[in-house]
Amino acid sequence: MRRSVVFILIACISFRSKAQHYFQQEVNYKIDVKLDDIKHELSASEEIEYVNNSSTALNFIYFHLWPNAYKNSNTAFARQLVENGNTLFYYSKEEDKGSVDQLNFKVDGQSVIFLTDSQTVDIGKILLNSPLQPGGRIKISTPFHVKIPNGMFSRIGHEAQQYQITQWYPKPAVFDKYGWHPLTYLDQGEFYSEFGSFDVRITVPENYVVGATGDLQDEGEKQWINERAMKSRQMEDYPETDSFPASSPQTKTLHYKQNNIHDFAWFCDKRYNVLKSEVELPHSHRKVTTWVLFNNSQARLWRDAVSYVNDALYYYSLWNGDYPYDNCTAVDGALSAGGGMEYPNITVISSTPDAFSLDDVITHEVGHNWFYGILGSNERRHAWMDEGINTFYEKRYMRTKYPGTYSERKTGNKSGRSGYDFNKALHKSESYLEYMVSASKNEDQPCDYPAEKYTKANYAADVYLKTGLAFDYLQAYLGEDKLDSAMKRYFETWKYKHPQPEDLRRILEETSGKNLSWFFDDLLETTKKIDYKIKSFRKLENGNFEITVKNKGGVKGPLSVAGIRSDSVIEQVWYEGFAGKQHLVFPAGRYDKFKIDCKQKIPEINRNNNTIYTKGVLKKTEPLRLQFLFSPDYPGLDNPDKTQIYFCPTVGWNNYNKFMLGAAFYNLTVPDKHFEYMLDPMYGFGNNDIAGYGNAFFNFFPAGIFQKIAVGANVARFAYSTSPFSQNFNKLAPEIDFTFNKREARSSLKNTLKLRSVSIVNDTYSEEIGFQGQLPVSIGYSRSQQGYTINEALFTSENSRVINPCRLVLDLQQMQGFVKTSLEGKYEITFKGKRKSFDIRFFAGKVVSNSLSATNPELSLLTFKTSGWTGSEDYLYDNIFLGRSETSGLLSQQFVENDGDFKIPVFLGQTAKWLTALNFKSSIPGILPLRLYADFAVTDPGSRFTNTLLYEAGVDLCIAKDILEIYFPIPQLLCSDFRTELSTNNIRYAEQIRFTLNLNLLNPFNFIKNYKF
Repeated sequence: MRRSVVFILIACISFRSKAQHYFQQEVNYKIDVKLDDIKHELSASEEIEYVNNSSTALNFIYFHLWPNAYKNSNTAFARQLVENGNTLFYYSKEEDKGSVDQLNFKVDGQSVIFLTDSQTVDIGKILLNSPLQPGGRIKISTPFHVKIPNGMFSRIGHEAQQYQITQWYPKPAVFDKYGWHPLTYLDQGEFYSEFGSFDVRITVPENYVVGATGDLQDEGEKQWINERAMKSRQMEDYPETDSFPASSPQTKTLHYKQNNIHDFAWFCDKRYNVLKSEVELPHSHRKVTTWVLFNNSQARLWRDAVSYVNDALYYYSLWNGDYPYDNCTAVDGALSAGGGMEYPNITVISSTPDAFSLDDVITHEVGHNWFYGILGSNERRHAWMDEGINTFYEKRYMRTKYPGTYSERKTGNKSGRSGYDFNKALHKSESYLEYMVSASKNEDQPCDYPAEKYTKANYAADVYLKTGLAFDYLQAYLGEDKLDSAMKRYFETWKYKHPQPEDLRRILEETSGKNLSWFFDDLLETTKKIDYKIKSFRKLENGNFEITVKNKGGVKGPLSVAGIRSDSVIEQVWYEGFAGKQHLVFPAGRYDKFKIDCKQKIPEINRNNNTIYTKGVLKKTEPLRLQFLFSPDYPGLDNPDKTQIYFCPTVGWNNYNKFMLGAAFYNLTVPDKHFEYMLDPMYGFGNNDIAGYGNAFFNFFPAGIFQKIAVGANVARFAYSTSPFSQNFNKLAPEIDFTFNKREARSSLKNTLKLRSVSIVNDTYSEEIGFQGQLPVSIGYSRSQQGYTINEALFTSENSRVINPCRLVLDLQQMQGFVKTSLEGKYEITFKGKRKSFDIRFFAGKVVSNSLSATNPELSLLTFKTSGWTGSEDYLYDNIFLGRSETSGLLSQQFVENDGDFKIPVFLGQTAKWLTALNFKSSIPGILPLRLYADFAVTDPGSRFTNTLLYEAGVDLCIAKDILEIYFPIPQLLCSDFRTELSTNNIRYAEQIRFTLNLNLLNPFNFIKNYKF
């Protein structure tokens, strides 16, 4: 008895301890703000009631000063934009930037010390004069002034006199059981704020239409906005003009209130049309007033948008719990941070291409009222809890409202684009495709990861899309009713609070009665993949089937197997997940095939091993389909039900094959395949001979030091001369390419190592001489083939950052009797504010070993050249030349920038044993697209130059950088050796002008192979 009493006492203490473990602070705001639409500024003051519900006495409070993220180009926001390849803010003018200032914090009327850090100007800290004890409350007040940035950068901003006022007021950071969460403002990565109440007064010129968080309190403004809504509803055609009317000299002050929210945003524009409606919620039958505000230019799409808000509120309420507020608004705005951005009760939407897309975006943003607004998770640390779950419900809404395939939903055409497999793409195929682009190459990241650590692509692919796919998978496994029951319980338990992942997990597991470790521990928190494979089947004596399935992935998730006859699912069974191999018992029946995940609910990494036929010889091989693809620059979608071979016509031209016509055959699709090939045979009508090129590679994505290993070969055959007959080069180059893993996924540094052996066989013709009497005469030509093989190791380290990119290449080449090595470095200095650059190139090369005869024709090819290479000097045949062997005329003036990279055609010193060079290019301020260039080199004495230092300079007409550039030398800036050579060889100025035409970059198949999506 006594032992029981002690046990009960301990249990009660433990329960009380757990109950007190969760707390959240309360923050209540009163804000007065006035808009100056001439200076684009806000003048404001705020009073904050801060309630300390923690068990810790607070000596200071962190504050977010998020408009300061737009203050200069060194903020975390600015740096992240640059890392993501966006230089718009980096190059912006001072008047387009933003800030918050004129702060004077007081606590309960007494001044306090306010600290800021120059490295994080959008975070501050007030030091309390006395500790704020548990259960205590204080009043914090300050005036503040906001310079509103240009709206082209991110969320807050203005476009002329249209305003998006978001993340605009000084705001306390969250203090929870993990401590303080002071967050810098980021474009990629959202927010975490305390719940409370807002009482906000907004003063604007009288003719502005305002949409805001909260409930409008002013009867006069309610009547005015209702009249405007009635007028907009009655309009059949909206005016085409979107010009701004003059601002009214009178002002109005609008009063908004809302409880149980953690942010406040408002938007205004003098041009807005207004539509008003209401929706009855499914559970409480309470009615919510809905609004949309839009400009004339978007009226065609937005005239039905209020119904999108209604539908979103209804379905999200149906599946999760009723919307608790009285108003919900969608605003047409000049948003730059994605398709839409959510705030309590209101969302802003950027331009969309069609009504279907507008419905999709509005639904996603309205849905954030649940997953971010009411369920206030930490978006910066667990972004999947709002963006990912919300994406799942957005997709569920769209397939509920628009049933059918993706093509049918968007186009209304059931035939769709059948040749591209879009007509068979399910509601979420676009999500699966984007996820697979990175996942198939092991470039994906966990769903549960800090938002700022994702690559730009993975922030969408993993946070939004993979999480959405994962919840669709979970719903298929648990069933809609069980998932809905769990999510409604989650909503009711955690609304107006800060749930963590473990809170959601506990409710899902308790409600479903399932162990979901495969879901939370593996699918969300790691990059482990799902890949189940059907190995075999056999029929049992009782008529059932035994299907042998192997788990080739790292996730022991549940799987479904279907028995299919005549393309109809006869039976489908779900099985619990497992590791290794298992024999699954499947019900008896007549089936044509068995298939894992026939409804595509599981985000599998490889669906090509999911099917086995019950009859036939090749039971695991899908039917072959030769598929025409009109344009090779879109590789198509991988269809796991077909073995696809794409083909399309190709054309080409060079000075020897002349016009070429052919057809390319390839299997390049999205996602990457483990075996990829492309073959493009062509017929040259100028020499009546076969030409073309191709490649085939096996791709491996191992864990460890290498992100990718590709093993394969390239082949090519083209004519390089027509004298005296057509002569071809034939190239075979087996290679192995290593791509090193990055230390940080967001790093722009990429390191690769290429090992290859290039074998070249050239057709040659020699004249046969006979005698007529004592006179030698030509009696014909004999054809022979000459060749050589060069082995190469090429290490490349490239930093593709948009500001000051750089590249380093170390090259080692070897053939029998000869070894040389070279180092090339490039550095581009970008000029801030001018979108121009100063390019520096360094080159150093040395012949390490040489036992070739001085008369060996290959020696002149292999040693270093002062000038960039012409076609005849491209001994590895890596580059495309229109006139590879030309020595005169326009085509002879094409070259590639290599070795010394001098632009004029110099021939002295073309057998240099060593060479160092510096090359410079500089933009000319105010003159586009001209650039200045200067080249300097030092080479070995055996090169026959009389001067130690060689130099040249000129003007570069840069039509397309690195693709088409034309170089005009300045004769007065050439060193004496060059002037002498040009004069001796009678090379006219027009012949000194040369150009680069990088056709390799324009080859669509190279683009598909190397970049895809």
